[in-house]
Amino acid sequence: MKRVLKWIGITLGSLLALALVALGALYALSGRKLARRHEVAAEPSLTIPSDSATLARGAHLVHSLPCGQCHGADLGGNVVADAGLFGLLVGSNLTRGEGGRNPPLSDVEWERAIRHGVRRDSTSLLIMPSEVFHTISDQDVTAIIAYLKQLPAVDREVRPTKLRIVGRIVLGLGQFPLAADTTPRTPHVAAVDTTTGVAYGRYLATISGCQGCHGASFSGGPGFAPADPPVANITPTGIGQYSEADFMRAMREGKRPAGTALSESMPWKYFSQMSDGELRSIFMFLQTLPPKQFSEP
Repeated sequence: MKRVLKWIGITLGSLLALALVALGALYALSGRKLARRHEVAAEPSLTIPSDSATLARGAHLVHSLPCGQCHGADLGGNVVADAGLFGLLVGSNLTRGEGGRNPPLSDVEWERAIRHGVRRDSTSLLIMPSEVFHTISDQDVTAIIAYLKQLPAVDREVRPTKLRIVGRIVLGLGQFPLAADTTPRTPHVAAVDTTTGVAYGRYLATISGCQGCHGASFSGGPGFAPADPPVANITPTGIGQYSEADFMRAMREGKRPAGTALSESMPWKYFSQMSDGELRSIFMFLQTLPPKQFSEP
């Protein structure tokens, strides 16, 4: 019996040692991923105007897209979530105040961060949705940069995003892609036609990150945590009964046709800043989607 217990102990000890070696290897691999430098070619023709129309367009885009959901309503930084052993997720201070962009980012550095998820030192940002913002037109990204460069200073020191042990393991396993690794390297359009219609709605739905929550086919899926409600199917299968007025109310007031409230995770308060023409365009685009069943790819 003692011999059996001895071999059980040796086996368990060996398994534990192997597990620790594997964890150490994954931790080291995640460190290499975090330290990796990403080369991004600068946009040769990217110039940043500072006229009032450009600044107004930039302000409109920044505040109607859910930028403030991560970076705070004043863009002075915000703790998005303290996810325990996974990590601390923080939207940085984008202003020139204490704890912000000091020294100021260059135009190229702004563009690389927004469109490519790359920091000033060429390492990857962690939670920047650059795979979405990569598709923003040259005209719109220059407007966004122009607006961000003149933001009022907000003095706020926020802790940087940090992956803890579970986050590092998940990153090492390749199950948590970094921002720079998910961003395509494709050409950008110079400008988009902002006339109300399906094409403009497709563009707005893309840069708003709708597919990040509702899925590639817009057919919804499970919530992001066990206690979260399912993410809605917004193809005609899911919201086919919505009239344009119903959709506008949902985006303006956060209420479904029956009067029930949308999930708190739905950033309708940001989308409510869109113009009537922009919301109509998104609704027109959603109506053209192939009807999909819930969570159907």
